[in-house]
Amino acid sequence: MTEQRSHLPPASAEMENNVREVFPIGTDPEEFAAKDGVGWLEFTFHEYRFSDPELDSWMHTVGKIITDPKALEEVQRKHLSEEEFRAVRKYMEDDDLEEDTDF
Repeated sequence: MTEQRSHLPPASAEMENNVREVFPIGTDPEEFAAKDGVGWLEFTFHEYRFSDPELDSWMHTVGKIITDPKALEEVQRKHLSEEEFRAVRKYMEDDDLEEDTDF
């Protein structure tokens, strides 16, 4: 399923190179989002289009999952053990509390 992304700004060559170094593009995007997505909740790479179709598809799939709380929970339930799931959800809840606290 190819989505039209021509309205998005193109990623620079430098961004594409950095993304390839940081993200495990060879892994399943759902599995990455489930296991590591909690560390990327401010994910914005899906707001660009990449010249490599495989990279573009991977980044947009991950972005769609990470930015949708229901989709993220669904893939976490699918790919994580119950213990891992509870730990990730607790981390997310604790992180939300810290961000919402005004001192």
